[in-house]
Amino acid sequence: MSRGEDGVDIRRVCARLRSATTRAELASVLYREVSGYSLFDLQALRGRVERDLQAVPAGYRQRLYPLMMEMLFATHHTLIATMRRSDPDLPDEPLTGDFQEFCGMVERTCLTRESDQRLGLLYYLLAAFNIFVLALPAHPVGTPFPGGLTVEVRNGEYLCPVREKADDVENALCPYCPAKQSDV
Repeated sequence: MSRGEDGVDIRRVCARLRSATTRAELASVLYREVSGYSLFDLQALRGRVERDLQAVPAGYRQRLYPLMMEMLFATHHTLIATMRRSDPDLPDEPLTGDFQEFCGMVERTCLTRESDQRLGLLYYLLAAFNIFVLALPAHPVGTPFPGGLTVEVRNGEYLCPVREKADDVENALCPYCPAKQSDV
């Protein structure tokens, strides 16, 4: 059965995502899906991210946590506010070739989770808006990585110090991220 343990029909949502062929169509699908989540759900996702970050060293966590929260809440706000406008003015460009792979990864990941499937899906829906609609990196600018390196923007191009090193991490957003590897 495709319905997750917490009531979301993951296969149906992923099929709707896969039906989008342009960035504007994807934004519309994402808006419909994300609108089904409440602010309580967004707060629950915040709590889940907090729990996930408990395994991260304290100094790193203190720098990373505010950026993650800003990304989650700002992305949610931008998606909802943009799509509520009468003319959202989104690019009607075709989605990148790896979008279908992204949808498959999201479906596999969410269906194999034992808990928080619905919140996990919300996380990926927000990430899809940033990556595929807005062409923003998976990690916000300023995200710190071990060694003092950060995601940055130079000459209008997003650069990430771990872009090429994280492609083999299962369920990672890195393979779909528009950032390029920084010359560290």
